[in-house]
Amino acid sequence: MKKIALILLLIAESALLRAQKLEWHVNFDYLFRNYEYDRSGEVYDRSYTLHAVRLTPEFGLLVKQKDNVYHRLRAGIDIFKEMGEGLAAKDLFKEVVLYYNVEAAFRNGGRFQAVAGSFPRAFSEGDYIGPFFDDDVYFYDNNLEGMFFKYRNRHIYAELGLDWPGMLGDAANPARRERFQVLTSGLWNFAGPFSLGWSGSFYHFACAPDYANVVDNHMLNPWVEWAPFSFLDELKIAAGGIFTYQCDRVRTDQPVFPMGFYSGQTFKKWGVSIENKVYFGDDLMPYYSASFAGKAYGSDLYLGDLGFHTRLDHPGWADYLNVKYSPKISAWLDLAVVLSFRFGEASPDLKTPVFRGWQQGVSLKVNLDALRPHPKAPKAKKRAFYPGLFNL
Repeated sequence: MKKIALILLLIAESALLRAQKLEWHVNFDYLFRNYEYDRSGEVYDRSYTLHAVRLTPEFGLLVKQKDNVYHRLRAGIDIFKEMGEGLAAKDLFKEVVLYYNVEAAFRNGGRFQAVAGSFPRAFSEGDYIGPFFDDDVYFYDNNLEGMFFKYRNRHIYAELGLDWPGMLGDAANPARRERFQVLTSGLWNFAGPFSLGWSGSFYHFACAPDYANVVDNHMLNPWVEWAPFSFLDELKIAAGGIFTYQCDRVRTDQPVFPMGFYSGQTFKKWGVSIENKVYFGDDLMPYYSASFAGKAYGSDLYLGDLGFHTRLDHPGWADYLNVKYSPKISAWLDLAVVLSFRFGEASPDLKTPVFRGWQQGVSLKVNLDALRPHPKAPKAKKRAFYPGLFNL
């Protein structure tokens, strides 16, 4: 009996070894953005230049469980350099990347993915740029820490994840707050060219040893999208709303519900795209200037673009126009040249005109992960999300 068990064990080990494969991946990001907002007194953004490069090498183990199920364990590191910063070589090594990933394909054409650990933010495909995250957040905070799940088939894409950006402080860090954020986004093609989409965030801005208060900032952006067949490479018109629940539990136990109308339009042909997003509604960041124990909440509580902090005592509007040229080079190489223009309601009190400023950007992305082995499955339907405005 022991001999039979030993033989079975050796066979199992041999099969597992054959299913394993050492693999590596390299992600490279170069980004140049020049922000010019002097004409609006830098009320909604500051004028500066973001010029940086990131290299993220990863190494790991690929385990093929079946033809349609893959497991991965990966470890890597972010190497980040801002041009002209003059840091020592050792200071260029930033966050550690360490995660487990499983990917499975189903007979109905569906595909499921899950990841846990500290992993690249690019794993998320949802449209959060703007009200949920400023474009710079995606570049500086490149990783999510927690877990994420994705599912797609011929008619639906959905994702749900947990990010834990802040651990409760200690004696050495008495002002560090515990923070976590649940993110979700998706698109359901329910009839012909019509789809129902959503993006949402449950953000818990919790306590620190020296700041014993909790602030809730939850947001949901549902929309209806029309993407008809046309001579254009991409044509999408979406309209929906932004609804929030916000409450500073110590300052007041009465929640507030800022909300507004939000619409996006995308036109793309021959690598040239025109993307426009318009918002009309309340100030979505009512606690931005509020403080507790002398420390303002600011961008720690609100991660989105400051254009949604209208600073008006009545509903106002803001518009984001993006013109981008992104030629199709390869599946693993993306080049983009972008001009972005910002408009909004004029305010004599804030001395801000209708044209608030603009930015110019160039980006280069090399993502060799696009060449990695994937489970066999029917080709996925072209993703129907309208891309984030600042998603270079």
